[in-house]
Amino acid sequence: MSETTTPAPELDGVVEAAMTRWGVPGLTLGILRDGEAETRAYGVASLESGYPLRPDSLFQIGSISKVYTATLVMTFVEEGVLDLDTPVWTYLPDLVLADAAARDAITVRHLLAHTSGLEGDRFTDYGMGDDALTRAIAEFHTLRQITPPGETWAYCNSGFYLTGAIIERLTGKPFEAVMRERVFEPLGLTRSFFFAHEAITYPVAVGHSPVQPGEPAHEVARRYPLPRCVNAAGGIISDVGDLLRFAAFHLGDGTVDGKRVLSPESLAAMREPQAEAGSFAEAYGLAWALHAYDGGWVIGHGGTTGGFQAQLRLVPGRGFAVAVLTNSSQGAAAYSEIIDWVLEHECGLRPVRPEPVSLSADELAWFAGRYHRPDVDITISVDGDRLRADVVTRSQLTGKETTLPPLTLIPIGERRFLIADTHVRGETVEFLEGPDGAPRFLRFHGRLADWQGR
Repeated sequence: MSETTTPAPELDGVVEAAMTRWGVPGLTLGILRDGEAETRAYGVASLESGYPLRPDSLFQIGSISKVYTATLVMTFVEEGVLDLDTPVWTYLPDLVLADAAARDAITVRHLLAHTSGLEGDRFTDYGMGDDALTRAIAEFHTLRQITPPGETWAYCNSGFYLTGAIIERLTGKPFEAVMRERVFEPLGLTRSFFFAHEAITYPVAVGHSPVQPGEPAHEVARRYPLPRCVNAAGGIISDVGDLLRFAAFHLGDGTVDGKRVLSPESLAAMREPQAEAGSFAEAYGLAWALHAYDGGWVIGHGGTTGGFQAQLRLVPGRGFAVAVLTNSSQGAAAYSEIIDWVLEHECGLRPVRPEPVSLSADELAWFAGRYHRPDVDITISVDGDRLRADVVTRSQLTGKETTLPPLTLIPIGERRFLIADTHVRGETVEFLEGPDGAPRFLRFHGRLADWQGR
């Protein structure tokens, strides 16, 4: 895969306008066209140092790492030593979960497709030793089983901790070493790492967070690394060029330089819809999110860590991919504008936009109330012909509590709403009904928040 850095003034204007609007200190952009990669850099690596970004600067890519983990899993599936539909306890016989029936039923497929029903966000730090993941899994009996396995799609980082633990148990090696041997090295990903001490010897970006949510002023996000136990779910540090190499592999036939890594059938299987994915995407495969565009499916994944947001999108059958890495925790607002522009101008693809619908006052009143999950409290109220969401978040990594600007929710279905303003505009949320006819969950950012009453 050759690389170019061809200037494109119109695209540069789109990028710079989005960065200014949302205060993003810096980003790198990569576009893959039929094996030709174009990479660019904008802004600075750190507001404090003022050092300019380079196209090969390293960023945390967050949950894009899940697609790498699923790719690694498929290498074991092809060897016949792991089966997607075998219960997880077969590989982790000492696993204890709060719900014994769920423990017996959860499969590897459930983990990769976010349908295990497990409480998904647990970011306790178990240290940097090789036993970090084992220590984390030993406390999974304290995770709540929110829904039965296979019933409901809900974003689940803890499922990927289990996936990483299975890989360690199969090989007797640390997860990171196996990823390097089976994915990084065969694919030529020479600038992809898991640890800060590896990244620091390269040009590297630091993360930033807005001083006030939705506002352009930013400050450096001081905590850089995620806990090691998170690595299978979101720990990769990489550059935009390596993301395009990874994309090229998934757009290809499973070989790299004539050597087979995966079969075309395994690559295709990862893109097959496993479940509707609520507010996250139209559907979800084996770690790939499937997005509906008026010209067909676009697959991809995003990533969010402390001060970083990233996105990778691929157009199967077109040999095209676009990746954006940002060093801002509201970088998604910028990359969404950039990626939509690129896909429209390069591929003629536009995202499918649902049309607003009208709901009566009584219908809107049904949604009102308080919703809770461990890291978020949401209060829903009726505001004219739409809803208002007041959101308070709590970071499990830093403990910081943040009150977001009020969100306006426009109805686009009987139970589905579009966020109309602030830096998360364009996202959707859904309300899931319980057996008693009252709200059961609010699915926000892909996670389930319990209804707490009026």
